[in-house]
Amino acid sequence: VVLSAIDTINAPMKLDAKVRYKHDAQSATVTLENGLLHIVFDEPQRAICKGQSVVLYDGDTVIGGGVII
Repeated sequence: VVLSAIDTINAPMKLDAKVRYKHDAQSATVTLENGLLHIVFDEPQRAICKGQSVVLYDGDTVIGGGVII
């Protein structure tokens, strides 16, 4: 997990999450527990696989991201 625009996530945050470069970011609720991001998309997403990266946005600001495990 790498957070760039904030220091930590203390409470659930509504952010946009992007799994693929050419796909639009999708709304999700993000929490941070024991050093792991937990991302629950508002709508089901297709074909998310281990090893892919996820990037979190608040508008045009990159909040952070990580590798899906």
